[in-house]
Amino acid sequence: MKSDFLIRASFIFAATACLAQQSPKDNPAAIFDKIYASEAPPFNAEPSAFLARAVDGVAPGKALDIAMGQGRNSLFLARKGWQVTGYDVSSVGLSQAQAAASKAGLKIETVQKSHADFDFGADRWDLVVMVFPGTSMDDLELLRKIKASMKKGAMIVVEQFNAPPGEGAKGPANALFKTFGEFRVVRYEDIPDVSDWGRMKARIGRVAAVKE
Repeated sequence: MKSDFLIRASFIFAATACLAQQSPKDNPAAIFDKIYASEAPPFNAEPSAFLARAVDGVAPGKALDIAMGQGRNSLFLARKGWQVTGYDVSSVGLSQAQAAASKAGLKIETVQKSHADFDFGADRWDLVVMVFPGTSMDDLELLRKIKASMKKGAMIVVEQFNAPPGEGAKGPANALFKTFGEFRVVRYEDIPDVSDWGRMKARIGRVAAVKE
């Protein structure tokens, strides 16, 4: 889908916006290693405000942070009593996450894997977090594995670009709502906002949904 391509392109643009130079031979891990090693990385270092609202009052359990990066959301959840596992392709991001956890006296599990390689398991997680995960909601096989890995009653929280940055950019209507239509959607937003990744004005989609 053309709109899906544009959403992917906007993420890559946002993720690499602060890099002065990038080799065409760079793989995703190398690109994100550079981003997390940057003195001024192009993302909000604070946890997702939408995630914080979504889990407010939810009893802690086992949480999976998909494409966790430097761990801003994993650390937030660990402070709230969640048992957190996160994965990412970037060794630099994962090292930063573990260093921050150690400094704060928190425990998180980090795994260096891609979306394709991570073992999600079955009926394993009470919470799944996908905040600017750098993947398409049209990846049906990935979504199938994620949904199967969630326990009954588990919540998934997703935040992403719903359209490329820029005035008048178009994207699919109600895409995230439809993606989790078999779940009970408890929060949903599709609004112009400043993105955590790239810090740019864009149409942002956010959903929190419960597997019943």
